[in-house]
Amino acid sequence: MKSLIFGYGVTGQSIGRYLEKKGKAFEIYDQNVKGPNISNKLPDQKKLNSYEMIYLSPGINIKKIYPNGEFDKISYLTDIDIFFQEDKSFKIGITGTNGKSTCCYHLHQLLEESQLVGNIGAPVLDNINSCRYSIIELSSFQLEKMKEIQLDLGVLLNISPDHIDHHANFEEYKKVKNRIKESKKTTEESNPKKLWSMITGRPQRLVQDIELKDLPHRHQFIPTNDHMVFINDSKATNLNALQFALNKMSNPYVLILCGDPDKERYESYEIEGPTRVYIFGKHAQEISKKIFHPKKILFHNQGLSSVMRSILKEKYDSQTHILFSPGHPSGQDYKNFEERGDHFIKLAMSSND
Repeated sequence: MKSLIFGYGVTGQSIGRYLEKKGKAFEIYDQNVKGPNISNKLPDQKKLNSYEMIYLSPGINIKKIYPNGEFDKISYLTDIDIFFQEDKSFKIGITGTNGKSTCCYHLHQLLEESQLVGNIGAPVLDNINSCRYSIIELSSFQLEKMKEIQLDLGVLLNISPDHIDHHANFEEYKKVKNRIKESKKTTEESNPKKLWSMITGRPQRLVQDIELKDLPHRHQFIPTNDHMVFINDSKATNLNALQFALNKMSNPYVLILCGDPDKERYESYEIEGPTRVYIFGKHAQEISKKIFHPKKILFHNQGLSSVMRSILKEKYDSQTHILFSPGHPSGQDYKNFEERGDHFIKLAMSSND
């Protein structure tokens, strides 16, 4: 009897590798991925019931796909569920609307014999029983679908509106995020050095003087030979992350925005601080209708290259910084925040030419 991998992105592919190692037969459903053994036709309830097990990828919106409850009584597992069953490491789950990747990244630098897995690192199923400590970044999508929260320590950093397009409303999003409190032990501590002390039982002073490297694409200064200063904050995929970046700015600066504003479904947002706001991409007009600033420059259906050329022609003085903090997920402009951040870095570096 075959199983079904429902969704064949990074997580779905790792589930495939896991099942192959176990010698288990499976089929794959993904609407957007072509290939052998991959069906693009959504399975109906009868088809779903024919499988031994459904392995569900985190980004799948089951309620949207099966609005009549066809999936309600279907048995399924996530990759995290399997990891909980088979892995023997001390498991630290970290979630929050903002800052979870940075917290995971910093804690990993402090905690010897640790691995970064889940939403930030390698898929969990590729790293079963390979480390003493597993630091798992957990998204609301993962928390929503997990059967049980079998974490030794759950860390909830903060909650503010995000992924409303998926969860329907803020109350449901909060409910899902708060599932982390089902862990064996929970905390809202965000200081990675204090977390290290909690986990190891050793005094914080032992790591107090360790200088931690910052996460790529998070308020990352780009070294160039040009007089201009470029800051890559491409990981800002929501308005709270954008506001955090704006609050860190001290020099005169201009801001670049892009991405899909539908995720949070906000009505309006007033930006204070930058001298100008550049908005580009396929969602530029949607953003412009929601963003309020006296000097907006719109590049509808144009790319980041056009924005950078315009900025360089302006010849801002050496005190002016160029902040790329999109404030939205990539939408139709890029595959993810890494791709758009890498593009910004490449363009910033080429400004020397």
